[in-house]
Amino acid sequence: MLYIAIILFVLVSTALTVLVIQNLLNDVSLSLLIWQPHMSLGLLLLLAFASGALMLYIVSAASAWQDTRELKRLRLRVAELEQAAANANTSPLPGSAPIVPMPGMTTPDISDMPMNRLCQARP
Repeated sequence: MLYIAIILFVLVSTALTVLVIQNLLNDVSLSLLIWQPHMSLGLLLLLAFASGALMLYIVSAASAWQDTRELKRLRLRVAELEQAAANANTSPLPGSAPIVPMPGMTTPDISDMPMNRLCQARP
């Protein structure tokens, strides 16, 4: 993907350079409210592309800064949840009652016996 971006950058830069050089001698009048400068069309095109690139950079930097803040917040949340999970594994559940055997259950509980003892206990 990086190579495609580099190739695209070189192609656009080359096309911009050719466009600026071909229109360097053409003089145009630009109207901005009450200011009307006369400048080269090539210089005006170069200024337009540079200001567009600067605006794109500013928007991208703001988005990256916002993503960095969100990533930092999420990493803190993950660490907090991991700490809570580690504490939950070591402590008993809150409000858990002791295990009470079912009525009519014989002692010892046969579910705790190994299988070979169960087979021997049957007549």
